[in-house]
Amino acid sequence: MFRFLLAVPAIVLLTRFQLASGSFGHLIEGAGEWSARLLIAALCVTPLRMIFRGQHWPLWLFRRRRDLGVAAFLYALLHLAAYALKRGNPGLILADFGSPGIVLGWTAFACMLVPFALSNEAALRRLGTRWKPIQRLVYIAAGAVLAHWIWLKANHLSAFIHFIPLLLLEAYRVWYRFTRQRRHPRGR
Repeated sequence: MFRFLLAVPAIVLLTRFQLASGSFGHLIEGAGEWSARLLIAALCVTPLRMIFRGQHWPLWLFRRRRDLGVAAFLYALLHLAAYALKRGNPGLILADFGSPGIVLGWTAFACMLVPFALSNEAALRRLGTRWKPIQRLVYIAAGAVLAHWIWLKANHLSAFIHFIPLLLLEAYRVWYRFTRQRRHPRGR
């Protein structure tokens, strides 16, 4: 059921795209925003779990974090596919690499691609603890998504509104780890 709910925005976006006779602008923008929202949600899970320790809903969310990350990647893939179809020519796509905003988008996509490709059960078992550095690529992706959004959109406020919860939760996470390390230094 949860995975179906994650697919609902894509169904709506693609239906609107079909009804609007192939208006790529709304599809590109909508898929990009949903990708960012789901990436943010996936990254907010651990700090929320730290804050609401002992409550049931953070554990429920934690168990679905991979679904959120996979959905974020799939929306990024839809965003990229719509962009590529709109450009219609590999030469035009390559020419866009002169724009830092486009390069940031490709960077975000590449940083999401690796964890997506390795997020299956077999790969996770083989990787063991080596999964953690791969998983951390999504933080680079989040920074690149924010920069991509700011660079390409005139309305920066919507990007900040989306990312402020993540920034605040990650600030809490850093503060918590820092104060905990000061109270319990290693090796003493």
